[in-house]
Amino acid sequence: MIKAIVFDLDNTLLDFSGFKRESALAAAKAIREAGVKAGERELYGKIFAIYETRGIEYQRTFEELLSGYVLGPHLHEHAKQAAIIAYEKKKYALLRPRPKVVGTLKKLKQSYKLGIVSDAPREKAWQRLILSGLDHLFDVVVTYEDTKELKPSKQPFLRVVHLLGVSPREALFVGDNPERDIIGAKKAGLLTCLAKYGCQRYSEEENVADFTIERFEGIVKVVKELEE
Repeated sequence: MIKAIVFDLDNTLLDFSGFKRESALAAAKAIREAGVKAGERELYGKIFAIYETRGIEYQRTFEELLSGYVLGPHLHEHAKQAAIIAYEKKKYALLRPRPKVVGTLKKLKQSYKLGIVSDAPREKAWQRLILSGLDHLFDVVVTYEDTKELKPSKQPFLRVVHLLGVSPREALFVGDNPERDIIGAKKAGLLTCLAKYGCQRYSEEENVADFTIERFEGIVKVVKELEE
């Protein structure tokens, strides 16, 4: 019988990809309106090209983007700060839990310890939890700084079960990424559940999770199966 349920944060509890797209578009529009001679779609594409190269959590995206244009120091700073503010405004407006997440977590919390394992920097993960109103629902939050290793390393998963005071086989991990989330959790000995609704790339043949859910609230049925 499981004693703890551990979740990935981005794209599992939150629509992180949707937030990133909308925030990047808002930033691109702000850069153009500040006076940079480039189209919104061009700027948007370059933002995501930087994410692909540097990682989705890269913190100097707009500085790097604008360094690719010949700009005076005044326009450079104007455009950078306009992009940062537009991005942050959109983040505050859009960061909400996926449907049924809050109610489902409250129900699960009555019987299980709840944890988070995220590759996000500690500050960013906590900001997202607080903005989405999920910050009081978890007993343990493990981020990149806690182990200095990214999924699919087994170390973040071993860290979270240690802090929760359970063995790996007493914990179920729920995540949207087959390679990082599911493989990493399996290496650490946790039971696994793929949040198919959050997958950016899904292959039935490559799905090695113990369970799969189409909607977040489907985790309740999975837990009941494990209790039987």
